[in-house]
Amino acid sequence: MSSDSISKTSKENPLSHTPLEQELQSSLEQIGGALRGLKFGSVNVIVQDGLVVQIDRTEKVRLRNSSRTS
Repeated sequence: MSSDSISKTSKENPLSHTPLEQELQSSLEQIGGALRGLKFGSVNVIVQDGLVVQIDRTEKVRLRNSSRTS
């Protein structure tokens, strides 16, 4: 076995063997994508029958000067 095949084997994701595990990995990647760049807000994950069926991302924009003058 060459060092390339050893490094590829050790870098393989252990969750990529069955279709269900591939679905889980895909869901995790999409959740990570929803979190990327989010400064203020929320990510809501909807699960049905053990599978992620929806990911909602709500982003809030905070204004620097939020005080009002009367």
